[in-house]
Amino acid sequence: MDKLKEFEYFHDWNLEVIATRDRHKLIVVLECGGQRAALSFNKTSRCTIEHFGVANNIVFEVKVLKSGDANYDLALSMLSKSERFSKIPGRQIAMIVATAGAELAVEFDSIEITLESPNVG
Repeated sequence: MDKLKEFEYFHDWNLEVIATRDRHKLIVVLECGGQRAALSFNKTSRCTIEHFGVANNIVFEVKVLKSGDANYDLALSMLSKSERFSKIPGRQIAMIVATAGAELAVEFDSIEITLESPNVG
């Protein structure tokens, strides 16, 4: 996805928030140098979080994966531990790989990235 590439796959950003909305939307908020980005995984059908820590959750990369990509088999293995939230599987799989802390595998239909302006003043 071009938007992920534009942000260098969020390398060295900090995972700040993991939330759900509307039963089938996973929201991950990342922060770096006062800038925040919300990644909304629409129509999430499965999600697994491993190695979550309270002190340090630093992202190595966020990538949408295809069969044959690095970490694709790992993402499938992680997702196999999750119950389905929907009878209809998502069309895409993404993985948030950690430098330290939490790693997420997500099965979903589409992703939106929204930037939040840093507070000034």
